[in-house]
This record gives sequence, structure tokens and C-alpha cells, in this order.
Amino acid sequence: MENRVIIFHLGNERYGIDVELVKGIEKAQKQPVVRIPNSVPYIKGIINLRGNVIPVYNIRSKFSLEDIPTTDATSLLITVVGSVILAIWVDEVEGIFDIDSEQTFPAPAIIKSAETSYILNIAHMEKGLAIILNAFHLLSEEEKQRVADMIEDVK
Repeated sequence: MENRVIIFHLGNERYGIDVELVKGIEKAQKQPVVRIPNSVPYIKGIINLRGNVIPVYNIRSKFSLEDIPTTDATSLLITVVGSVILAIWVDEVEGIFDIDSEQTFPAPAIIKSAETSYILNIAHMEKGLAIILNAFHLLSEEEKQRVADMIEDVK
């Protein structure tokens, strides 16, 4: 079985997300982010993308990585997670890849916990390992509801 994933970078680390969940890729420099004080943890702010107000998810913060300056490569993966549209802030998009099931293996038991439920599996690729994310678990149910409420309040 083959899956298509978008591989992206956070620093030197490689991550992937199912291409079916990504509705677009935008350059971060072209999308001004409006910060929302006291919002959901890991939400960098909101953007207005073609008339839609979309929260920007700071995945670096979620993964306890320090923020870095925005570059020409910094991108936003516009994803649909359940009923929530999120723009995931990433350092760089490497590309779209086909990954066979023989290339993947489950995350080691030692790293599995409620806090890492977003790890779907690990892919062994030509350029090294990539952690494939389950986008549905990036936000808790409470955070998803708070994001939905935040978007309603902004409209």
C-alpha cells in the first residue's frame, strides 16, 4: 500500500503529513499573521486567506523547538483537520513523496504517550527518517473547539 505525503522540515528534522489533508501551500512571508492574545496554546495567530480566517498553528512550539526567523522557504500548509482548517507553520516544504508501507514502521513504544499521539509512524526514506504525523491529533478536542470558537468570534 502506498501513501502520498508532504515532507516538511523543522530545523534538521523531517516530518510528513498525508497529502489528502493539505489543501494548499502558501509562502509565510506573503501572509501577515495577526496575533491573538490569550489564544489556544500553539496558535501563532490568524491569517486571511482568500476571505477565510484561518488559525496559524505553530508546530515548532508544539514540539518544544525555539522560534526562528521567517525565511523565503517558510511555508504554511493549509490543512483540514476534522471541521477545523489550520495553517501549519513549517520551516520548509521538501516535496510530495510516495511512501510504500514497507518503508514505514510504528513509532517505538518508548515514545508513545497521550502527548505524542500525533505520531502516526516513521518512514525510512532515501534522505533519512521522517516522522509521519496524524494531523487529527495535533490539537486536543478542547483545543479544536477553542479554535472553532475563536474563528467564530473573529467573523
